[in-house]
Amino acid sequence: MLLNLMNFSSLKEYFYRLYNYGLIMMLIPMVGFLVVYYLFLTQQWFALIDNALVNGFLWKLFALLIFIMLTIVHWQSVRSYTKIASRAGLGQKLEEYYLVVRSKINSYVWAGSLLLIGFFCTAHQGFSASFGVVILWGVLQWPTPRKVCRQLKLRGDEREMVITKGEAFRF
Repeated sequence: MLLNLMNFSSLKEYFYRLYNYGLIMMLIPMVGFLVVYYLFLTQQWFALIDNALVNGFLWKLFALLIFIMLTIVHWQSVRSYTKIASRAGLGQKLEEYYLVVRSKINSYVWAGSLLLIGFFCTAHQGFSASFGVVILWGVLQWPTPRKVCRQLKLRGDEREMVITKGEAFRF
């Protein structure tokens, strides 16, 4: 049984906290990239590895590892959504969904951090481009109310409740 980690007074608060968590966590590697770019531009830091062949190999290796990691996380998430959809009660479904989405967001942060480390060591622009792809993938996977309904196979009142963030049933 899950610990009762979420005490939300409304669906608006649920999505507000979920979005804030995602945005704050994604800002961590973004700020890191900005700092490293600043250090390189002001020539306060130089790449630790300046061999072009090694840099290209490291970039391809990191990109492959991150692709494998994000693919595994995606498959596990899809499998988790199927399990969560069979649960009874919208509250239980959303609580478990929150935990799955948090782990998914954490995987984007880890991927971005690995790319940041690679960029810091090599200054290879491929790490920056790969980071952009990770950010884009995170945006495409963002948990909107419609996506939550689709992933959890919500129907009827549950779907209406999530789509409107609880406003459809206010008096």
